[in-house]
Amino acid sequence: MKLKTLAVIMAAGMAASAFGQGIILDNLGNSGGINATSGGRVYVNGVVFDGINANLGVVVSGGPDAASLLPMGTFTQATDPKGYTGADAGQFQLGAAGAALNVPGVSAGGTAWIQLQIWYNGTTTAGLFPSFAAAQNGGFVGTVLWSQGTSNPGGSPPIAPPNLGGMPSVNLVIIPEPSMLALGAMGLASLLIFRRRS
Repeated sequence: MKLKTLAVIMAAGMAASAFGQGIILDNLGNSGGINATSGGRVYVNGVVFDGINANLGVVVSGGPDAASLLPMGTFTQATDPKGYTGADAGQFQLGAAGAALNVPGVSAGGTAWIQLQIWYNGTTTAGLFPSFAAAQNGGFVGTVLWSQGTSNPGGSPPIAPPNLGGMPSVNLVIIPEPSMLALGAMGLASLLIFRRRS
């Protein structure tokens, strides 16, 4: 009997440590302006993102420090279990509503570093780019990195999984693809710079 009790206590402790460092992947309730360093929202070219009628693509990475980020998931309208990612003005909700996601390498109640690579196609009718890399050739893109605390259900008092309230605002902008004319001009300029003088 004592062995069973010990096994149950150990299993509960392992579960608490394994699932104790979660965060909820949404910024619901955030109302920060475009320069907010916490409580931030998503902007597109300086205007609040229309999360009610449009969706984002988001790659989430996390870890114990900014140099040790590991992938935590990629969320788009097509891959999100709810079928949408945009939630409200400047806000998003990734994954199952209210479900916490563990941050790799972070202990319960510890501080996690979170990075979001976010993209948007610019319209509510066209399909979303399939990836952040693809969106860099004609879509609106932005990246944000910050640190924040995680949950600790076994703490005293227990800490519930927080959402992304520590997130700074991010402004998505188009990174234009260089035109052939611009590339040709740069090549000609480099030839002129390095030509021999006679």
